[in-house]
Parts: sequence; C-alpha cells; structure tokens
Amino acid sequence: MTVKEPSSLYTVRFNDCDPFGHLNNASYINYFMNAREDHLAEHYNLHLKDFAAKGFGWVVNQHQIAYLKPAFVAEKVYIHSRVLEYSGNHIVVEMWMTDEQKKKVKAFLWSRFVHVDLKTGKRAEHDEALLKLLEEIRVEHNGVDTFDQRVGAVLQSF
Repeated sequence: MTVKEPSSLYTVRFNDCDPFGHLNNASYINYFMNAREDHLAEHYNLHLKDFAAKGFGWVVNQHQIAYLKPAFVAEKVYIHSRVLEYSGNHIVVEMWMTDEQKKKVKAFLWSRFVHVDLKTGKRAEHDEALLKLLEEIRVEHNGVDTFDQRVGAVLQSF
C-alpha cells in the first residue's frame, strides 16, 4: 500500500534558530522543503535530480504558512506531508510540523509547485506515470476551501 501521508523525525539545529532558541521563521520553510524531498525519495522513489537531468523540475508558486507554536533548539519534531490537489502542471502539498509525541502542531504550510521545463522556464505538463501516482496519493480535504479553514480543521484534530 502506498503511503499517502509520510512523516519524518528531525532535530532542530542550533544554526537554524534565532537568539531566543526558536526555529527561525525562514528555517521552517527549509525544514518543510527538505522533508518533502526526503518523503518523495523514501516513499515514492522520486528524486528531484532525476527530473532535472531530464530537463524538468518544480518551482514554488506560492507558500502559505501559519506559525502556531515555537520549535526550540535541539527539539525533535515530526514533519508530515500530503498532496491536496494537482493538475497537469501543478501540485499543492500540505505539510505540518508537530512535537515528537505528535500532539501539538507547531507550523502548517501549503505549498503550490508549478512543473516547468528547465530550458525554457515555462510550464510543462506532468507525465502520465506521475499523474497516476498523484491520483493514488492525493488526500481529500473534505470541502475545506481556504488555508485558514484547513489550519482550524487540523488544530481540531489534535
């Protein structure tokens, strides 16, 4: 069975924190992007370098992030991800960070990625194999249309 919502455990690094020992706001996005890349490789055998070698990749079109509770230096956190929607040339991925016990949501992110031809910089269509995988791993979000509604729904589930 294919994993629809992979997660990985990470340790918050000292050099990613502000002088107060909190994970820096910009670092959250780096942690999320690194986790998603790990999830793609570990669970779907997709490697971004392989797409780049074929002349394709994804660029971030939009991030929406909510910082809910601080993550602290040396703290262990889980980062979870899932595909919410996709089309022939874009993917929306939902990611969230929790404490090690998976009881408190620390941050929540929606990222919209656009598939591009790296030579032209223009949008490119996903191939059939990727579209099939996206259909298999997409998670319904039950009519919750906005980011803020989704943050509220996720917080209620914890």
